[in-house]
Amino acid sequence: MKLIRLAAAICLCSCLQTFLAFACRYNVHDIGFVDLGDSPYHFYGYVNQDTPAQITSDLTQISQAAFSEANISIEIIDADRQKDNPAIKYLDLWPAQSFPAAVLVSPDGQSLPVPVTSSNEPFEQTLRAALRGIVSSPAREELLRHVSNDHGVVLLIEGTNAEENTSARKAASGAIEKIGVEMKMMPESMGQPPVLTVVGRESFSRERILLWSLGLAADKISETYAAVIYGKMRWLGPLMKGEKISEDNLTDILSVIGAECECRFDISWTQGTMLPTQWDGKMRARVAKALGFDPENPMVKMEVSSILKTPYSYSGVPFGYTELTVESKSPSEMKEIPVEKAQTEISPGPSSGAMVSEETVPAKRNYVLRKPLYIIGGMAILIIIAGTFLLFSRARINS
Repeated sequence: MKLIRLAAAICLCSCLQTFLAFACRYNVHDIGFVDLGDSPYHFYGYVNQDTPAQITSDLTQISQAAFSEANISIEIIDADRQKDNPAIKYLDLWPAQSFPAAVLVSPDGQSLPVPVTSSNEPFEQTLRAALRGIVSSPAREELLRHVSNDHGVVLLIEGTNAEENTSARKAASGAIEKIGVEMKMMPESMGQPPVLTVVGRESFSRERILLWSLGLAADKISETYAAVIYGKMRWLGPLMKGEKISEDNLTDILSVIGAECECRFDISWTQGTMLPTQWDGKMRARVAKALGFDPENPMVKMEVSSILKTPYSYSGVPFGYTELTVESKSPSEMKEIPVEKAQTEISPGPSSGAMVSEETVPAKRNYVLRKPLYIIGGMAILIIIAGTFLLFSRARINS
């Protein structure tokens, strides 16, 4: 009998370890906040030999201060002395009428000229206003408020066809409602259900950089567009337009955010391009509190790196990193928000860029139910094993 009990204990422990191996501490929603060194946007400032030293100094210092907490790198280039600099090609694409000049380049290589001078106001004033517009806008501020506490955001960009806009809104609302129902069946809370944020045509002038980062030019937008944003302002899936904005398509993409981070599935593609934005200390603390862990922690980054199979070098605590005390919020403390009220319209609100190709997203809605299925399956296996050993032990006793 002792041998039978020992064998049963070993089998049960092995079964439990196998089950725990399937479990993952994080889901796609969680790792969407972890930055493993994503390619940043690049701000190239151009001066020439005739540019006053003070202007060059102001351009450098003001841009460094403006982008200190943004996913934007800075390089100031002397167009006369650094003709071999690779970034000169962007100046050739957008010939400067005068210096200083500037160009913003996205991680995927599209570029946009940034006006940093004006004949009607001081250089410093024009520069500061231009840099503020790069990292912030009403729609992006709204997105920032939602991504820290909500499952994700459906960003809807209105076209010229009112019926198409209405149809897209209905599709988004339907997908949000479906995900809200699915989230109630999930063992772990990922905040509130997704929300809908609408960028109206009257706000295009102030959402120039946001639209450009999505591959759109404000003066060329005629159809309705939709994108899903989550995590650290990541753009997940394709940019949908017109009839492609359906309830099923949006539900599929939003469902991926609830997927478990299992080794058997490649989820590296979910680390979509981040929108240009500031991610300051307050935002970091808010996200860490909502998640229950600090996504900036180097040890968390190492763990997520292994999940995504993405290289990440950790040589000790990086300069500037400070530990956060995280108090997780229980699901019972989270106030429910009706789906019909979880919609925000941005208005009123300048844009350039290239179209992003549409492609199929490998999303399956049943991903969100995977953890409950593992739990049920694990319990079933344990019951079968326990029953088998009970029958075996009784058979031996009877014999």
